[in-house]
Amino acid sequence: MKSTLRASTVALTTAAFTAALLLTSCDAEREAQEEALGGGPVSNSGQIRASAPEPTGKQLSHDRLRSALEEQFDGAEITDTDTYWADQRDLNRELQKLAVSPTDCKSFVITSALPVPSGSLTAVARSENRQRAVYSFEDTEAAQSYVQNEQEGLAECREYRVTRELNDEQIEASTTLRPLEIRSGAETSLALQRRVESDGDSERSVGVLLSHGSLVAVAVETFEEDPDEAEMDQTVVELEAEAAAVLSQLTGEEIIAPEPEPEPEPEEDEDETDGAEEGGSEDSTSAEDSAEENDDAADPDSSEQTTDEQTTDETGSEESGDA
Repeated sequence: MKSTLRASTVALTTAAFTAALLLTSCDAEREAQEEALGGGPVSNSGQIRASAPEPTGKQLSHDRLRSALEEQFDGAEITDTDTYWADQRDLNRELQKLAVSPTDCKSFVITSALPVPSGSLTAVARSENRQRAVYSFEDTEAAQSYVQNEQEGLAECREYRVTRELNDEQIEASTTLRPLEIRSGAETSLALQRRVESDGDSERSVGVLLSHGSLVAVAVETFEEDPDEAEMDQTVVELEAEAAAVLSQLTGEEIIAPEPEPEPEPEEDEDETDGAEEGGSEDSTSAEDSAEENDDAADPDSSEQTTDEQTTDETGSEESGDA
């Protein structure tokens, strides 16, 4: 039986912000084909794993998950947990063979790489360079545990290297993660830029993750060239809106990103303010003096009246003296 894992280097973007992961080639036989898996032969195990389990707890059915994606993303290719379930164990086994440096990042790499996060049911929508996924967990705690792993990975694994030995050849990929600013009405949100380089090739992407209750929605867009800051900011806004629309439809709550806060006005320098006040006071005094001078000039009768009054007073004084 040939492996269904199609490439020696696979960039999985189904889960949130994964790196390039190195798996077996498509021509490789399944390892230990005759050995028991899960207490039985491979054929029996394959039959048991042919389809995903039924929803439990707060999990939503595949029909509801697929319907939400189909309504939001018309024409997109829709898949669900059943698509990946048969190979989930084999994929996990291959991921365990990866060498990750630093070693503390291995758990984050493996958990993020699985197309179906542990304990969830999923539906995925693909169209061109954009991919969206929704994960439905049994309860809110399980969803938050998954989100926490992504948050810790972003905080502690900004740069890491993944290596895989394959047919006496060592395949290596390096990943760089950078957090991006995001505004969302979801309970939890994060966004990042991801760059993966392997054997001269590179992959660039921007991704958004939102969680609300027992649901997690992810949206990722890949780029051929490094996007500039303005393009990344706009992509984050678009991806957040798409993920929020899926969560809104499934939860029945309207999840809307808040408006950006206005930028604070620049504070004036205290010395400049004092100087302006002193200058204003001087200008005010000069203006008052000038106004008085203008009033005197504009009213000549007033000056004549003052002179007449002074003459009268002097005359009166002289007459009084003569008397």
